[in-house]
Amino acid sequence: MPANLLVKIGLFVFLIGTGFYINHYHINIDPMRIQAAVLSFGIWAPLIFILLFSLRPFVLFPASVLAVAGGLAFGPFLGPVVTYTGSLTGAVLSFLLVRRLGSRFIQKSWRGRGKHIQKKIEDNGFFYITALRIIPVINFDFVSYLSALSRVSFNKYLAGTMVGIIPGTLAFNFLGASFAELNAWMIAVTALLFAVALGLPAIVLRVLKKRNLDINFTADNKRL
Repeated sequence: MPANLLVKIGLFVFLIGTGFYINHYHINIDPMRIQAAVLSFGIWAPLIFILLFSLRPFVLFPASVLAVAGGLAFGPFLGPVVTYTGSLTGAVLSFLLVRRLGSRFIQKSWRGRGKHIQKKIEDNGFFYITALRIIPVINFDFVSYLSALSRVSFNKYLAGTMVGIIPGTLAFNFLGASFAELNAWMIAVTALLFAVALGLPAIVLRVLKKRNLDINFTADNKRL
């Protein structure tokens, strides 16, 4: 596994642990208040949440924050459903809008990392998009925009996104749900999901390498 990927995963784990520590010993956020605010919309709460998640890519709000909020508000069962639906809808809308508005840039000659990623997406759409959704080294929305400006088909983009967002959706939702239901079972499941989500990149890299689709993380990224 590339060293910079290990560093990012380690930083990610550190930030999660720090968040737990700060919330527990200093901020002490009341999950019930947050839950009440979301659920104040009554039976419309899931639809409102899906709508907000769908619009998230256009304001560049962190997807992980909303995913945690989904678990916090709707629990470990309904939370993943509404979060997955909203995340997928947002990815589809951003792809279609950028492809529609940026069609004249599809022939654009990218440079550096952007050119490298775009070519991989065009040549190996489904596998590469799935990998980029799972491996936490490329911004979620950046993958959507580059895919839209490439020649990859919408069906391959959709399939890759549908598969690739599952691990992160489950992990962050259970993280949020664990704030509201802090018990041994929730902690164990959350830890397991994050272990799977953080371990998947290594497995994906091996699969891609066998298919000669190895991701080059050292590509020049001075210009996109």
